[in-house]
Amino acid sequence: MPIPSPRAWLQAHRTGLRRAGWTLLGLYLLYLFAANLFLNSAIGERVANRKPDRYHARWDWALSAYPGHIHASGVVMGGHARTNRWAVAATRADGRIRVLPLLWRTVSFGTIRAHDVSVHVSRVAEDKLPSKREGRGWTLDFPAITTPSLLRLDFYQARVSGRGDARFVFTKQLQGGPMAVGASTLRMPEATLSVAGVELLRGGRLEFGLAIPAHIRERAQGREKFGILDAYLRAEGAAPAIDLSARHGEALPLGAPGQAGHLRADLVLSRGVLRPGSRLDWAAPVHALDAEGRPVRYPLGAALRTRREAIELARRMPRTRPGAPWLQADLRVDDRRLGPDDWLRPVRALNGRLRTHWPQLPLRWIDTLLDDLAWLEVDGRGDLDADIVLADGQPRPGSRMDLDRLGLAARVLDNRFAGQAQARVRVLEQAGAPRTEADIRLRHFALGPEARPGQVDLRGRDLRLELVSAGPLAEFQQHLRARLRFEDAEVPDLRSYNRYLPGASARLLGGSGLASGDLHLDREGGMVDGHMRLRGRDVRLALGPSRLSGNVELDSRLRRLQVGERRYAVEALSVGLDGVRLEQERGGQAPWWARMRLEQGELHWREPFEVNGRGTVEMRDASVLLGLFAERKAFPRWIGNLVDSGRAQASGRLRIRDQELVFDHVHASNDRIGLQARLRIAGGQPDGDLYARWGVLGMGVELQPGQRRLHLAGAREWYESRPALLPE
Repeated sequence: MPIPSPRAWLQAHRTGLRRAGWTLLGLYLLYLFAANLFLNSAIGERVANRKPDRYHARWDWALSAYPGHIHASGVVMGGHARTNRWAVAATRADGRIRVLPLLWRTVSFGTIRAHDVSVHVSRVAEDKLPSKREGRGWTLDFPAITTPSLLRLDFYQARVSGRGDARFVFTKQLQGGPMAVGASTLRMPEATLSVAGVELLRGGRLEFGLAIPAHIRERAQGREKFGILDAYLRAEGAAPAIDLSARHGEALPLGAPGQAGHLRADLVLSRGVLRPGSRLDWAAPVHALDAEGRPVRYPLGAALRTRREAIELARRMPRTRPGAPWLQADLRVDDRRLGPDDWLRPVRALNGRLRTHWPQLPLRWIDTLLDDLAWLEVDGRGDLDADIVLADGQPRPGSRMDLDRLGLAARVLDNRFAGQAQARVRVLEQAGAPRTEADIRLRHFALGPEARPGQVDLRGRDLRLELVSAGPLAEFQQHLRARLRFEDAEVPDLRSYNRYLPGASARLLGGSGLASGDLHLDREGGMVDGHMRLRGRDVRLALGPSRLSGNVELDSRLRRLQVGERRYAVEALSVGLDGVRLEQERGGQAPWWARMRLEQGELHWREPFEVNGRGTVEMRDASVLLGLFAERKAFPRWIGNLVDSGRAQASGRLRIRDQELVFDHVHASNDRIGLQARLRIAGGQPDGDLYARWGVLGMGVELQPGQRRLHLAGAREWYESRPALLPE
């Protein structure tokens, strides 16, 4: 049969073709209506935001011209996965979804093109766990997300702003499956780059590339991805200068106005290893103040070169005039790995020599280095003179660093020592291992409670703080031992120490004195053991309603019972009282004295102190002990013989806790007298029992808040029937 011509075939099937065309047109119009209604109504928003805590999206309006195609305006998307939160915004975006891969549980996009894009990725404390894995999860496939107008990228602490083009390739299988980042790039002709708020590049050319192979989270999570990625960074442009005059309070004082420096970088990273040929050059002026406070400017340059065997670093600041700062550093890192498993690895592989003399240098950077020693603070300006030789990251014996006129503060036992100091740091050799010693001297210092800034409890001169550490430099804090010493510091007002006493039960009413201390500290600034002495003059003390005055000498030795706690064994505590008078006693009574020792004691260092122990006392006579119970006129006449019967010995138990002061099992005697007593002062109110014996005469005193009762008949039996206040 002859083959019909196309024209004849079309004429023969004209009706069927017309019907098919109308059907396709109807289906297309139906699609346009349904798809665009879906995209521009609450239905599409609800579908896209079924789990808004994990993923959310919104758009001003959107349209779809054919199946799989989407054009949207005013797009904002965000999500939360594990400890990462991200958000993307664009003025408009075009893309398409491939239909057939949906059959294989894959959401695959064609090229997505977005305009005026901003990206923000941050780390948060809340860990958003993935959904429970149930079989194979869906796969998200983004072969290419592109933009000719990336405006800003915030990636954790790094920020890039400007206008450039970017390409991002990404694949992720949900429910714990693998994730991969393909060859992604960023190019900006005029970019500003900052890290942690410190501007590193200003209006310069920036190129960045990144690729991460497919991996599951168990293999590399968080910063561990640094060890498996490939990346490159090329940058050239203006870099900030160092401003030591206006930004001296910052650890990295970058960002001087006016003339800036220049940065040129070409760095390539492969699986966490810096590739040979990588290089960086940086030169910038340093703005500072001279000794007279006049602004000065010095040139500073640094260079990095990566060889096959090492990374070489050089830094120079030439001496421009006598007395001006200068710096010369030639260093080598014998390890090109920068992986996150050990960020200090480059430090441990550092070799070379650094020499500098720099007057009036801001010292905030030292405080940054001592970040693990939270009890030590260094700030302000000082004069630095250093000559350090490094081998495998360790200062070699003979290395030194001298600092003068630095501001130093040390927090010990909730108190803050502060003053201007000089420090001498030396590296020595001991038994074939390095040993670092820092001798710090505060010419003048003040001490006050950390919780009450501005209050001064102690002023002194020549405080010595000795720091000693053995082992690697990177472990300096772990092996640190410290000793703090001062002699005869002035205590202008003893009342400032009432915070350690039990409130109204025992408090200081006045007096001044001199204090000395010799404390051994651990790396946390906690006292391991200490020897403290106090000499007080014209001290006035209240014990409940009783008032005493006189001179005091206290000498104590404490030893910590357990690491991390503030409970101390009282190895020795002696108190000498001289010239003591009971203020409620009138008349020409001779001044009283006593020598006290606390044995088998324990002290909990807090506010107020908690003290337990057994003590002994040698005293001029029993007058003060009797005076705590009543004035002499309240006793029988023969009690005066007890008061004047001469030197007495006493022993007993002591407890200070919260607002309570307790003496119990007190036994005092000499050749003629005998005394037994128990006394509690709580909230300023005394109560207790006293039994006094002289020959065949005996007397008991029952002391209760607001009244006293004498027991003359059967006094001994009465006293023995009374309950003890403390266990024996």
